[in-house]
Amino acid sequence: MFIQKLSFLVLGLSLLTSNALANHSVDFEHGKWSFKKINNKTCSIFQVPTSEKGDYTNRGAVLFYVFKEGAAEYVRVDAGYPYDSQKYVKVTIDSNNYQFFGEDDSAWSMADDTVIIKALKAGKKMTVVGYSKRGTETTDTYTLIGFTSAYNSLQQDC
Repeated sequence: MFIQKLSFLVLGLSLLTSNALANHSVDFEHGKWSFKKINNKTCSIFQVPTSEKGDYTNRGAVLFYVFKEGAAEYVRVDAGYPYDSQKYVKVTIDSNNYQFFGEDDSAWSMADDTVIIKALKAGKKMTVVGYSKRGTETTDTYTLIGFTSAYNSLQQDC
């Protein structure tokens, strides 16, 4: 199951990165959140951070996603660097903290993804604190304004 989930998300990331970021081609905008339809069963909403902090010199694309494939929904963070797999990624939505586990340059929720999505819908601000394999700490900040509208598009248009 995890391998299938990982394969789908790697495919989704490559499609999003090449299409949405390189060409700035998204289907809908909802505040800072974007909606992208990958095919008739697969869509995502995503956002780049409103601010990035950390002592780094080279970093790839940083994104927070919610993917939908059929009835399944997944939450994911891409750090733009390989995470330290020995440290948890801390996601704070308003005053609630959630642990994610890092694998390569992605982090996945340790809680039920529906719990995270519910918090995203109710929240105003999210921060993601992660650590690279080299030990660099990063703090990325996201706005949750527009998330519910983007999430509703995910439900209606996918």
